Amino acid sequence: MIKGEKIRLDIHNILYSIYKLNKNLNNSSIKELINKHNKKDKSFINNVLLNSMRLHVHTSKIINKYINKKIGDHEKILLISSITQIVFLNFKEYAVINCSVEIAKKLNVYHGFINAILRKILKDKDKLKDIKVNFIDLPNWFKKEVGFLSKTEKTTFLKNFYKEPDIHIVFKNEYNLNKFDEDLIKTSPISGFLLNKKNIKNKKSFVNGDWWVQDFSSFFPLYNYKKKESDRKFLDACAAPGGKSFQLLSKKFDLVTNDKSSTRIKILKDNFKRLKFDAKILNKDFIKFDERDKYDLIVIDAPCSAIGTIRKNPEILFKNKGPDFIKLINLQEKMLDKASFLINKHGSILYMTCSFLKEETVKQIEKFLKKNSNFQLSNFKLINKDKIYSKLIKDNLMITLPDNILNKSIDGYFAAYLRRTK
Repeated sequence: MIKGEKIRLDIHNILYSIYKLNKNLNNSSIKELINKHNKKDKSFINNVLLNSMRLHVHTSKIINKYINKKIGDHEKILLISSITQIVFLNFKEYAVINCSVEIAKKLNVYHGFINAILRKILKDKDKLKDIKVNFIDLPNWFKKEVGFLSKTEKTTFLKNFYKEPDIHIVFKNEYNLNKFDEDLIKTSPISGFLLNKKNIKNKKSFVNGDWWVQDFSSFFPLYNYKKKESDRKFLDACAAPGGKSFQLLSKKFDLVTNDKSSTRIKILKDNFKRLKFDAKILNKDFIKFDERDKYDLIVIDAPCSAIGTIRKNPEILFKNKGPDFIKLINLQEKMLDKASFLINKHGSILYMTCSFLKEETVKQIEKFLKKNSNFQLSNFKLINKDKIYSKLIKDNLMITLPDNILNKSIDGYFAAYLRRTK
């Protein structure tokens, strides 16, 4: 088996395990399969993987133009990957086709069929680049969950969901931002979008712990938090990999961090070491926290469908099954309930999800307030009065689709401050 064929077979197997077995890109077996390759080949693999998943709605629509019958999972995934390489990545067409045919033989897929379809698509390559997808082309589970979106909001999602994300970085302080030697579009005195996408994690300023990568949507709620005089103790309940903890620690807050996952705790500790932050780290199930411990602010970045991060995690729509909403919504509700027992009078819960789906966002807040008359929704005060940012706030809730700010991409996100009144 030639090298290009081996690499593409690994790509196929990874895509198959994500689509069919519901795995994520950060799954240990997938990471192991990728990491056995050298740096150049890993870059190739990640490029094909991410774009095959980001553009799978487009490529599936292309497949349906040329095939009128139902095809098997292996055929479908092999064609998605091949069409992505030929039509959207402009790879050498005959190398892609020849490798795909050989892979089809190894998968016991009719290779003549794959060869014929790909050669037809190759002839129409230029016009297929501009294929348009409609809302009806998206997965059924997703369409069911977003029936509340307006026509304009659906258009916004369609324009943005498949694009590569931009890089937003946050600095410890203004001094570190001002001495940064790359071009930025500033989003605040301590944050900005990189103008040029590149691997900058080898830069001295990163190694020295001057800044971290954090999506603007995730950064924004805590940037606008104004500490009260009575605030003494803070908890980040689902802290890893640490973006929101870093924000609080850079403001010298007395913070306790927690994460249920031992693997994610290791990442958090490594990040703390690089950034030279020090905080108490717990590795507990938040729902089982001792209720004698009290806090003035609890940040809950709750487990969710993560649909707002679709550009970073394109496997969400690529999988043949949607998220387990019953499990997720139940967990979110339990976490909010636990926080209500741990918060001091006049303290606040900051509930956040990287989702814009109503069941995980607005409806969770409505249920919580209905059960807890001693809490109220706080005003979402903006430090920056810029109209660009005010569009993110509606009825004292931060809620946004995957969208753009300052012509740069931001995640879909939700945030609400819940204040205990008595």
